[in-house]
Amino acid sequence: MKINLARCLAISTMCVGLLLAGFIFSNTIPLDPDTFLTMLERYVPEDATTETAYYAAVDPENKKTTYADWLFETGFIDDPQDYESTGPFAIHADASVTHQNVADLGFIRRVSTRCEPSCDATNPDIYSVIENYLTFDDAAARTNRLASVTMEWTSAVDGSRPSKKFVVFYAYTGADERDQSPGIPFQPDLDGRGQKAIPGLCNTCHGGAPRDLGSDGTYQANGNTRSLFLPMDLDNFAFDPDPNRQELSRAAQEAEYKKMNEIVLTSRRSKEKFDEEAGMYRLAAGHELIEGWYGGPGMPNDTFDGEFVPAGWLPPAAPVGVDELYSEAIAPACRSCHAQQKRELDFGTYDGFMVFEDAHKELVLSIECGPDDDPKDRGDGNDNQAVMPLAKETYEIFWATGQATVFSHHVGAIDCSDR
Repeated sequence: MKINLARCLAISTMCVGLLLAGFIFSNTIPLDPDTFLTMLERYVPEDATTETAYYAAVDPENKKTTYADWLFETGFIDDPQDYESTGPFAIHADASVTHQNVADLGFIRRVSTRCEPSCDATNPDIYSVIENYLTFDDAAARTNRLASVTMEWTSAVDGSRPSKKFVVFYAYTGADERDQSPGIPFQPDLDGRGQKAIPGLCNTCHGGAPRDLGSDGTYQANGNTRSLFLPMDLDNFAFDPDPNRQELSRAAQEAEYKKMNEIVLTSRRSKEKFDEEAGMYRLAAGHELIEGWYGGPGMPNDTFDGEFVPAGWLPPAAPVGVDELYSEAIAPACRSCHAQQKRELDFGTYDGFMVFEDAHKELVLSIECGPDDDPKDRGDGNDNQAVMPLAKETYEIFWATGQATVFSHHVGAIDCSDR
């Protein structure tokens, strides 16, 4: 049985429960090589030393070593003493939402975002925080927090190029500390496969890549790893089923999500450029998506439209029928991360996607033939030690719900006898 995950999540959380319980899993999930949330061919080794160097670059005065201090320094609260570790507390936010990110990591997330001096300003600083929980009850009460991950869209702290903004990441433990033990920065374990260092853990979906340290041990480019904020794709979320918390339903939060997506768009507006592969002018995929979800340029619609398909996937730019590949496989399994990649890899058009047809087979489908058992082969482009989708839950959903069947139908199946 095939199921469209996006529609499943949009319809009800009962569908999600069935999926997680295994009742609608119909396809075999191939054994994976345990390379999730790593950088594949662009991998740069990271550890506590590189993470410490990263924080030294983005927070050289150690003003943000606790979650409360980060909230204060970024204007969410007026005084660190205003912070409460559990239960609601007042924050200065331009938009706040709560959902379960079912399509990749599975956590319940409380997300708040603010702009400084305002979201209407030209090139504002943007700050966002995500608190992660296992249940909606914990998220509502802010109890048993797993971790908090924060992001900033700001300029380099040394004052160079003040108009040049870039994304900075911080990770805090459930106890609100940036260090998990004295002198050892917190490295989150997002999928039960082990801890991974900041910022590379975040780069895997937010785009860009971690940097090698300089010869003097410093993190290069002031910590700019060329990452981006993620668009809020509501069809990849599930919402609180408790009828006593209607304020956390999708309908009740639609306006907040639109605000969030408007803020994200502020940080990643693009210009139309000619796409030689597709033979058309187009925006970067993330920009086109956000506007398309809300009715096009100017975002005139109030509610999110998950049925939107980019022009590059529709006739005359693309063959009739390939929008199925986009809607049934690319959108739920690939788009949320690839939209942060450079245009050649942002999957904004069918022709641009199919240029990498052989790579798609290798990275996505060849795992059906079994994982490569030599870790030294990982990421050499000629093996299946590297695998997509890059998040464990996304990978399992891709294979379990029929997305892989749609993908291989359009891209072409793998012949394991040739390997």
